[in-house]
Amino acid sequence: MPFFSIIVPCYNRAAILPNTVAAILRQQEPDFELILVDDGSRDATAEVAEQLAATDARIRVFHKENGERGAARNYGAQRAQGQYLNFFDSDDEMYPNHLRVVRDYIRAHGEVEVVHTGYEVLDASGGLVEEVCDFRGDTNEALLENNFLACNSVFVRQDIALAQPFVEDRALASAEDWELWLRLASSYSFHKVSAKTFCLREHEGRSLNTISPDAVIARDELFGQLMRQNPDFRRRYPNQVNYFVANRYTFITLVLALTEHRRLDTLRYLWKAFRTDYTVLWRRRFLASIKHLL
Repeated sequence: MPFFSIIVPCYNRAAILPNTVAAILRQQEPDFELILVDDGSRDATAEVAEQLAATDARIRVFHKENGERGAARNYGAQRAQGQYLNFFDSDDEMYPNHLRVVRDYIRAHGEVEVVHTGYEVLDASGGLVEEVCDFRGDTNEALLENNFLACNSVFVRQDIALAQPFVEDRALASAEDWELWLRLASSYSFHKVSAKTFCLREHEGRSLNTISPDAVIARDELFGQLMRQNPDFRRRYPNQVNYFVANRYTFITLVLALTEHRRLDTLRYLWKAFRTDYTVLWRRRFLASIKHLL
């Protein structure tokens, strides 16, 4: 059995999938399988994936009807054989040390439940936008503020990954990974490795760059509801549930404040944020939303 299972959901990625796979196959740690999940692509992704699998016995390909990335990741996880699962996006680049540094950490610290690495963000021309690797604080606490962990960052022990799958509701798309990290953080400690092991490539097609205001409302309303209903989250963060939910409302207000003809909706969510946790009055997004309304 392989030590790692790398699960890559693919939707209409025929043009870039060969480069993504080539980078994964250059790993310094060879003990892995690569699972490509064709999520109902309408281009030649299925054919390209099968061609790639024919070149390396570590590659396995599965095909399913389209169901968004969370569903594709779960589909791959259910078929994975590795001791640790890593969910890698098909439009990013894995560096050769990605698996090695995690394997070294596990050898030194035992079979921890969850571990994450650092990374860098590059623009379309390859210029450095941001480095995310200076993990000085507690990851479990920092995740309450924002999702600084790209999905590629996180390695989850197989038994835990199977017990804690991604939410497959399409309304949560683009936050399904953050919801899972918070669910895991409610029960387990996130271990961290500061090494940069991959890069995110910014481009116009990234889901976070294309989501509509109404989709943001549906996503963050659902996100807040899921966290409120999660007993482990309430137990782990007993005094911060309303804080987190109010932050989801203030994110909605900022998106709406930057959208024409949504003034009343913006005011409504400002009020919801205030009613949930009055301390939002001093938070940056709340103040920024007020500024854009004036």
